[in-house]
Amino acid sequence: MHRFRIEAIPDPQSLPRIAGFFAQRAMIPSTMRMRMLRQHMRVEVTVDSLTAAQAAVIAAKLGEMFAVIEVELAAELAAAA
Repeated sequence: MHRFRIEAIPDPQSLPRIAGFFAQRAMIPSTMRMRMLRQHMRVEVTVDSLTAAQAAVIAAKLGEMFAVIEVELAAELAAAA
């Protein structure tokens, strides 16, 4: 499971653009959460079933988006059942 923390400009189109990025690639995030901070929006997206290489490419592509300021990528270990 990979978590993307995306810092974006506070614009009404930022969240739909980020969600659309995943939709265009036929990916359904496990979770997607957005909150407004003082100077920007923070969007956290968790996606299952990605390799480390795929996640790195996605993070790089997200970083190229118009509304995105910064992207952090973290791999999360699945909790033991």
